[in-house]
Amino acid sequence: MEPHPSDGAPAPPAVPAGRAGRVAPAALLGLAGAALAAYPALRGHAVEDGLAAAELYARPAWLWAHVLAMAGFVLVALGLAAVDRAAQRAAVVGTALLLPYYGAEAYGLHAVGRRVVETGDAAVLSAGDGAADLFRYEPVAVTLFALGWVALALAGARLVVVAVRRSPGPLARAGLVLTAAALATYLPQFFLPPGGRTAHGVLAAAGLLLLAVDRARAPGAQRPPGSPTRAGAGAGVRPGSVAPTSTVR
Repeated sequence: MEPHPSDGAPAPPAVPAGRAGRVAPAALLGLAGAALAAYPALRGHAVEDGLAAAELYARPAWLWAHVLAMAGFVLVALGLAAVDRAAQRAAVVGTALLLPYYGAEAYGLHAVGRRVVETGDAAVLSAGDGAADLFRYEPVAVTLFALGWVALALAGARLVVVAVRRSPGPLARAGLVLTAAALATYLPQFFLPPGGRTAHGVLAAAGLLLLAVDRARAPGAQRPPGSPTRAGAGAGVRPGSVAPTSTVR
């Protein structure tokens, strides 16, 4: 007869809730940083005109770089829940607006590039009136794309508020400021040379990895997202760490 769990048999050890509450946000933020650093490094760069553009778009690295970018923004939106809920909400809106555009870049241009390489019909990707510019500057597409970056810039502005008003420690403050700078400058960085875009990816990764380390070192006791702050509610918070939810109104 099999023993019943209530008969005194030892139960399997449980993972402490506080540990899970630290590891999950830290993992999300750390993976986001790695993905956003890899995106510009893998994307590649060329004169995006005719056959040169086709060869750039047809590379598997072009496809996977943009997939990593999409994954990175989703992970940022998820991971910021452990840092500040207002920033997270702005990041969710921004990510939702960006993903369709990035999907077209990833899958659409990759397919067009492969076709042009196969057929040699480079006119399809001529600068100014080729397939890439037709979708990139289509009014609805470019408007939603720009609004997505505005939302991410607002998320960055909120992180600056947190860094200033919540008085985090040096590690958390550096992570907040670097992440805020990266989010606020995503749109203008598209006009930088390749080295500048790669450096911007490193900036985003540095900020997010610092936030990930701060989250991993956070106390075991975590307040539920959205819970109000009361006197003594932060008794388990490690001095200098970022509280898991926003207390600034």
